[in-house]
Order: sequence, then C-alpha cells, then structure tokens
Amino acid sequence: MLSLSNETVTKVISVKKFDDSLFMATKKGIVKKIALSNFSNPRASGIKAINLPNDESDSLIGVELVKKGQEILLATRKGKAIRFNESEVREMGRSSYGVNGIRLDGKDEVVSLEVLETAAVFTITRNGYGKRTNVDEYRKTARAGKGVINVKVSDKTGEVVNTCSVNDSDSIIITTTKGLVIRTSLDDIRVMGRAAQGVRIVKLQQGDTVTDIARVAEEVLISGEEVKG
Repeated sequence: MLSLSNETVTKVISVKKFDDSLFMATKKGIVKKIALSNFSNPRASGIKAINLPNDESDSLIGVELVKKGQEILLATRKGKAIRFNESEVREMGRSSYGVNGIRLDGKDEVVSLEVLETAAVFTITRNGYGKRTNVDEYRKTARAGKGVINVKVSDKTGEVVNTCSVNDSDSIIITTTKGLVIRTSLDDIRVMGRAAQGVRIVKLQQGDTVTDIARVAEEVLISGEEVKG
C-alpha cells in the first residue's frame, strides 16, 4: 500500500473531516501539534509531518487526533508519566520538530501517547504485570516537567510497554512476542494507586514478553440502538 524506505508505520487514523489537530510524540519526549488541514490534499509520495533528527536519534511513537481542551498523557518505559492540556503546545508547521513534552532521566524513553477520554488508564509491563489507575491520580501540570510515578517498575515486572485510556466496562487485548493473544475484562482488575506495581495479568511462557495492549470498548444496547461504551 505504501512505498516506504527506511520507514515503519506508527499509526493509522480514520479521518472524516480535517477540522481538528494531530498530536505527535517521540521516544525522546518531544511533542508536536499540527492542524489536520495540512494533510487534506494527499500526495503519492506522502506529506512530511514532523522533522526528525537526521542522525535517527529519535523516532515517532504515537499520533492521535486531538480537540481543543483535551488532555494528554505521556508514559515512559521506566514508569513515569505526565499529564497536561493540549493547549500547552501551540500548532506548528510541517517542517518543525516540536517542543519538550516530558524531561526524561537517563536512558528512559516515552512508550505511549494518550488523549485522555476516560476516568482511568491501564498500564502493562513487559513481564505481564498491569494495573488500572484513576486519571485524577496524575496531577495536571505544564508540559516539559519530569512527570510523576506511573507504575513501580522492577526486575519482576519489567519495563512499561504501554498505557491506554479505559472504562470500567472495557476489555483489553494483550499480545506477546511469541504470538499469544489474550483478552481479559477489566472487571477482574482492581483500581490501584500510581506507586503500585500491579498484578500479574498474563502468565507468560519462558522467554516470552508482552509487546502491546489494545483497548476493546464494550458494545451496549440502548433503546434498540447499538453504541460503543
């Protein structure tokens, strides 16, 4: 579908109207907001969206649609997270790199970008430990801060793989490096504080690790119409 050279796809987004903005984050904690209208006239060769360093020292880890007033959560591999309003980042042109979203310690990297639309977030670690935490536990700050603890990372839990917004009625799908796919309901996972390490969500085979999670919004029947919760 795409003629890519030294590139990998980061995100696929379905767009009906080009009215809002795209919000981007890189592994080094750089964030960028750009008007979606910049991409309303596609080209066969693609349209440059962010000007990453030529030395390939940074890469895009997430892209989301964002509306005015929404909040952003960045989560890192070493268990930190930062929450701020999208208005903290001005809209930029296609040729710009971006601004600092979070200040990282040592070799830490950003692993997830979430536009917060739910009351809680779910975090999963490399060794299959996970937990739900209320969004209110993450105090809202300005961008470019050091963030707060998201999960207590240890050798037992492994580093953070991903963090996603969830509702109580949702399920999550977990994938592993050895090709396992596990679906579990959030009803079985209690809400915990930020400093907790979580509970074992999936029992992994020797040498296997978690690679990603995806939220599955449960479908609810209301007045004869099927809607997503």
